Amino acid sequence: MTRLEIWVSFLWLAATFVVMLWLHHWLEAHLQGLVYLITGHAGVTLWVFFAIFLPGTLVHELSHWIVARLLGVRTGRIEIWPRRQKGAVWLGSVQIGRADPVRSSLIGLAPLITGSLAAAAIGARLQLDTLGSLLIARDWSLIWQRLSTSAGLPDFWLWIYLLFSVANRMLPSPADRQAWRPVLVFLGLVALVLLFSGWTPTDLESVGTMLRETIDFLLYALTLIVAVNILAALLVAVLEIIISLVKRQRVVY
Repeated sequence: MTRLEIWVSFLWLAATFVVMLWLHHWLEAHLQGLVYLITGHAGVTLWVFFAIFLPGTLVHELSHWIVARLLGVRTGRIEIWPRRQKGAVWLGSVQIGRADPVRSSLIGLAPLITGSLAAAAIGARLQLDTLGSLLIARDWSLIWQRLSTSAGLPDFWLWIYLLFSVANRMLPSPADRQAWRPVLVFLGLVALVLLFSGWTPTDLESVGTMLRETIDFLLYALTLIVAVNILAALLVAVLEIIISLVKRQRVVY
């Protein structure tokens, strides 16, 4: 893979992440709006929202807890319980002791890594891991055949739901991102020093291969998440429009 191809893949990955982020925020708001339209009760809406994302919440908090333990950081109890606080919905939390910025950053990043691994594993379980190469080859008949085969699996929709739940709770919260700034500044300064000093890796081929494999993996996982979220967003939007017309009410976001 040439340097240009790596940059194109990286930019495509960044664009996919931005789309995933937008879909996540849209779904979080409109899913609550849909449930509120149906029930007319804020408390019921909160609990339905909590139930939908319970698997993802468990994965999110356990990811923090496990990585903190592996890095030697003190941990307290894990709380899985919904609540509204300062205009935001909190579905769970875990008590983590004080640590240096590097370990705190890794702990905060854990759910994103776990969610990406889970998405890739579920994609493989549903035999969707070859879709990327088929899309590039534009082999539409084989793509449709592969999707039909996957959809025919007895537990297909269960895994799609689990993917949806985990993917939409894997993004780091504001509290998770608090320690990122000093680490990013430090890494940026190191990169600038290496750049201006003229340093280059001794084995460019190995570095390029590792970078390519990392980008390809993340691109596959995030693309799968975006595809599932697009389907979910379409379903939520259609249901919200129908119920709004029937009840002659609509939620203002």
